[in-house]
Amino acid sequence: MRRYSRLSVAALLVVLLPLSLSAQRITRRVFVRAVSGDGAPVLNLTAADFRVTENDAPREVTRAALGRAPMRIVLLVDSSTSMAPMVNSFRAALNIFFDALPAQHEVAFITTGGQLRVRTSPTTDRLQLKREAGLLASAGGANAFLDTLLEADKRFLQTAPGQWPVFVIVTTDKGEMNREVNLDPYNKFMNDFVARGGSAHAVILVGKQVGLVTDLVLNLVQNVAGTQASINTDYSLADRLRAIAEQLAADHQAMVNRYEVDFTGDAKLSQPFVNVLVTRDDVQVQMSPRRPF
Repeated sequence: MRRYSRLSVAALLVVLLPLSLSAQRITRRVFVRAVSGDGAPVLNLTAADFRVTENDAPREVTRAALGRAPMRIVLLVDSSTSMAPMVNSFRAALNIFFDALPAQHEVAFITTGGQLRVRTSPTTDRLQLKREAGLLASAGGANAFLDTLLEADKRFLQTAPGQWPVFVIVTTDKGEMNREVNLDPYNKFMNDFVARGGSAHAVILVGKQVGLVTDLVLNLVQNVAGTQASINTDYSLADRLRAIAEQLAADHQAMVNRYEVDFTGDAKLSQPFVNVLVTRDDVQVQMSPRRPF
């Protein structure tokens, strides 16, 4: 029987648990579609045009910008002992992913065998990424998925607040990770990642038993409405990664005419009701706590 603390499930509306109850104010973000009376996108709004309330209290809007910045993608790939028999399929599938992904999006290629290993820092250089994919091999040891996930977010996604944070996960799960784990750091990350409008998509190569890796991946993907596939063999891995790259391209295109609106929120409110209006009478808005929408 697996024993570990229950994962927190992100709310689908607004924002999750505050990042720090000791802080009185935190930055929160919502995504806004603005259209004119005839339905055409309105693309010239500034922070001064938005009015945000949180539980009916007015909040300061600190930033409003169209979501046209490229994605920053952390490609998290299992290099533990479990993937060794599938290494050629992993290499081929990664190359297909790099080819299908639009050129402007950055990728940090990270592996999880034994411990975090940075194969490439965030880059748009597809040749460099392909070279590293060609060198991929099993590092042996266990799949250090959770530690790598948290550290990669801290180093590569939290440091680029102007870009769309994305995880693409390719992992095995043979049920090895069944020990009791302190999930408080994961839950804190999950709340923060949702509040930042992060996205996640995953492919899990599963064995006869599955463990905490699958539970963590499913929790992450479901909280951000991403895609996930659990497969028994590596035959379809390339097709799955191509589909994820195409999904990322479509998601980014859907958001280029949406605004990212940052405001100063009350950290003591765990699930505040947020409302967004604009000062211009000829503009209608729709709001979402996550992207794409």
